[in-house]
Amino acid sequence: LMFVVKNYCDGAKLPLALVNYATLLFVIIGMTRINRHLKEQEVKFDEDEQTAQDYSIVIKNPPPNATDPDEWKAFFDTKFGPGVHVTCCTIARDNYRLVRALVRRREILQKLKWKLPPGTSLDVPSLTTIANDLEEKRNLFG
Repeated sequence: LMFVVKNYCDGAKLPLALVNYATLLFVIIGMTRINRHLKEQEVKFDEDEQTAQDYSIVIKNPPPNATDPDEWKAFFDTKFGPGVHVTCCTIARDNYRLVRALVRRREILQKLKWKLPPGTSLDVPSLTTIANDLEEKRNLFG
C-alpha cells in the first residue's frame, strides 16, 4: 500500500527561471511600447480634432459687473487687433451651488407630483395650501 507518490522531476532549474524572466521582460517591454504608441496616437487624434476648447479664453478674475457678452466681444476685438475675429462670446458664471439647489428642488417637486392626486397644481399658492392642510391634520403620533 503506497500513500505517497514520488515524482522524479528536477523542480525549478536555472534554464526554466531564465525563460520565465525573459518572458516577463518581453511582456513588460511590450506593454511599455503599446502604452507609448497609444499616447502618441491620442495626441495625433487630438491635434486632428478641433474643439471649442482650442479657441476658448477663460478670464479668471473679471469685474463683478462685467456680464454683457457684447461688451466682452468688443473688448477682445479691440484688444487683439485686426487679425483676430471673435465669433461668439459666452459668459459662464460659477453657480454650481445654485444649479445643485435647482436640481434638488426639481427632484422634490417630482416626488410631490407622484404622491399628490393627478392634476394637482404645483405652484407656490397650491403648495402652501397643501402644506397648511397637512400641518393642521398632524397630531402627536405623526
